[in-house]
Amino acid sequence: MVRFIHAADLHLDSPFIGLKSLPDFLWEQIYQSTFQSFTKVVDLAIEKQVDFLCIAGDIYDSEDRSVKAQAYLRNELIRLEVAEIPVFICHGNHDYIENLGLHLDMPVNVVIFNEAVETHWLTTKRNERIAITSFSYHQRWIKERRIEEYPLRSSDAHYQIGMLHGSSEGIASEHGIYAPFSLAELKSKKYDYWALGHIHKRQFLSENPLIVYSGNTQGRSSKETGAKGCELVELTENGAKHEFYETAPIKWQSKELSLKGLKNLGEVYQAIQSYLSQLKEQDQGQFIALSLKDSDELNLSVSKKIQSGELLEALQQINPVDQPFIWVYKLSIIEATSSQSDLNFLTKEWQVALKKIHEEVTFNEATNFLFDQIDSGEQLDSRDSDYRQQIVADGKALIMQQLGIEGSEIYED
Repeated sequence: MVRFIHAADLHLDSPFIGLKSLPDFLWEQIYQSTFQSFTKVVDLAIEKQVDFLCIAGDIYDSEDRSVKAQAYLRNELIRLEVAEIPVFICHGNHDYIENLGLHLDMPVNVVIFNEAVETHWLTTKRNERIAITSFSYHQRWIKERRIEEYPLRSSDAHYQIGMLHGSSEGIASEHGIYAPFSLAELKSKKYDYWALGHIHKRQFLSENPLIVYSGNTQGRSSKETGAKGCELVELTENGAKHEFYETAPIKWQSKELSLKGLKNLGEVYQAIQSYLSQLKEQDQGQFIALSLKDSDELNLSVSKKIQSGELLEALQQINPVDQPFIWVYKLSIIEATSSQSDLNFLTKEWQVALKKIHEEVTFNEATNFLFDQIDSGEQLDSRDSDYRQQIVADGKALIMQQLGIEGSEIYED
């Protein structure tokens, strides 16, 4: 039996994306979060007395890795050296090997894979021979199918593990396509486990053999919601077992809250505060995008307070000593469905106008003057379909408010 931890995409010293005007005490927690998440990985490795640790790429956030991040990593790996736990590292597209003269030396228990695919061997305390095969990126863009260079499983190995930082074909992802591979190619190597990196969402491609994206150890933006951590894996002659351990000190979440029956600002504020208190975790801070539904009975003035951002500002008045924190970074009202609202209220001409403005060409023509402004253009998001839908929805709500139409009026027959 062999027991090890599979982690990937640490992105040490990485900035969070999509947050503005945070108080200083939150910025400090954000800055420390990627470091703290890896400390939890090391704590787990020592607690479980694993045979080794695999880190499948993107240890740092960029090839120009900070000296602080390197020193932090080295100190954590020394803790594993003292515990007699070997570490196997491959570098990915974010932290590809470059400027070796600017790298700190790592402790002797650490193996860093070179640019060519290679296999390193480890004999465990139970005299099991483990083969670990991988490579490190030598540049940011690797389009070649490096999987073709991986050898077949060695007959001399009790267990063989492949580490690969790359893109699985057939999986939709916002990440760039690097070192692509297919599931069939991985299985053809006959390895006992594939420790994958690059995709920040935890995913299982196969149970036999286990082929796993462990995801990143700390979410860095609103797109990286949910639990983040590492995999504790056990391989035996009878099969494989795996268990996920959460390591992120901060979690991104998207939540919905019903305002059914609520009309006044005080009622809404209290309902939100009560809901947030229920979400509080014991040892994990949270960034939350909160969407409010069933808002048809709200007074118009309350809707305006929400749309203008005033209520959000009130919710962000949190006490630094109140830890772990909950920070609502986005507050919005979910627009009623067309069957409830548009068909009962909007005229045919209005519906035609709405449909037209959703079109990319019409939308761009109407908003070009904004993007032509240097100052405002830097603050605006790209005009993709999600952005257009949100702008149109906000504009529609604003027009209804300016017409003095209450939510309850909209739904009357």
